[in-house]
Amino acid sequence: MIQPPGSPLPPHPTSARRWGARWIDWLVPWLVTSPLWFLTAEKIQSEATEHGFVLAGKGIFKSLFGEWGALGDTAGAEAGALWGDIVLVVALTLAVQVLLIMAYEVLLVRVWGRTLGKAAFALTVCRADGGRLSFGQVCARTAITVLIPGLGWVLLIAAVLQLSVPLMLAGVALLIFSAVECCLLRTSVTGKTSWHDRRTGSVVVSKTWTEQLRQAREFQQRALDTGMTRARQAWQAPQVQQFSQQAQATFHQVRERGRQAMRRDDGSP
Repeated sequence: MIQPPGSPLPPHPTSARRWGARWIDWLVPWLVTSPLWFLTAEKIQSEATEHGFVLAGKGIFKSLFGEWGALGDTAGAEAGALWGDIVLVVALTLAVQVLLIMAYEVLLVRVWGRTLGKAAFALTVCRADGGRLSFGQVCARTAITVLIPGLGWVLLIAAVLQLSVPLMLAGVALLIFSAVECCLLRTSVTGKTSWHDRRTGSVVVSKTWTEQLRQAREFQQRALDTGMTRARQAWQAPQVQQFSQQAQATFHQVRERGRQAMRRDDGSP
């Protein structure tokens, strides 16, 4: 809830705790999705084998026609094509990992209000009024906190592998933007916010496990009460009551017919 004027400020997480939570939220999904690199290695091996066969075929063809001087150019072209394929596969693998990290962040923040990293540091992401973020707010927040730096790292690694200055400049620019916006902290009665928090209407506050457990129990009780109320309302609906009465009447008719059939079989009057 919003703090009234004159009330003590809620506990604000330190920058170290926020950065620690962020590193955990990057490291854990990276480790979980690391088996993707086994598939990447197999793909690279397959590409290398394919380019090796192509190079061997071209080498034999040029040797038969005495084009010895073109062998070096052919080998260089095939090596360049192979390296380009390797860079593409590595970049795609990194991009998939970034998307999986985004899915992890969106799911946990939307459902639980905190990721594993934030849970480890007793932090919770919520609206300024204490409510849960909407799906759109979570997606927008995750795009700024995960997609932008993730894309920056993908471009930077691809630039190093490809020796591309434009890609390197783009990657560095995205990483600098991400670091700067995270450091633009402001303290208010609703908590300490970064630029992405102010853009998406979120706030990160300290919340102990006891408070989190209490909120979980309250949410469970509210969900149970809501479910019982809706079930009661649905049962009391005219259509349901009419169907129930018809079902009861049908049941009584079937039971009475069964009794009459049993009497006839027994020879009873």
